[in-house]
Amino acid sequence: MQYARNKGSAAQPDLLHQVMMSSRLQAQSLGGTAMPDSEPENVGFSEICLNGTPRQCLQWLAPVLRDLSQASCPGWLTLIDPPLPVSQKWLRASGLDPQRILIIRPKHGMDTLELCCEILRLGYSHTVVSWLPPLASTRRRLEAAARSGYCASLNVRLGSAGAA
Repeated sequence: MQYARNKGSAAQPDLLHQVMMSSRLQAQSLGGTAMPDSEPENVGFSEICLNGTPRQCLQWLAPVLRDLSQASCPGWLTLIDPPLPVSQKWLRASGLDPQRILIIRPKHGMDTLELCCEILRLGYSHTVVSWLPPLASTRRRLEAAARSGYCASLNVRLGSAGAA
């Protein structure tokens, strides 16, 4: 199936927005909750650094993602531009629930940090996981966006076996 591409078309963002709105409405109808008056404790920025081969790092990351995907929080566990081995097939093989996980891969030339901040600010995810370089400005932007959307930001840094 092919889709027509119009220059400047907002089809992909519109589709993403519709998916997010649908999940928010479903979560609200199930839980009957509105945006919290006070900030929940799991809101903000966290970072995890894993050293080893890419395969080892993904094995260590799988239990963290499994716990996040099984959280009783409404909303998505959203993965922004994960390493290529992370796919729906990998999620299932690692014991994760792919029905609660949204994988977003930005198009070539898109600013991944800006996309991540926008997803955080929308607040349709309980946790947004990113793989961004460790910069102080990145941390500040993700922290502010997560607090704005009442969700958690988890940045994953993958190192090599020789890195300290």
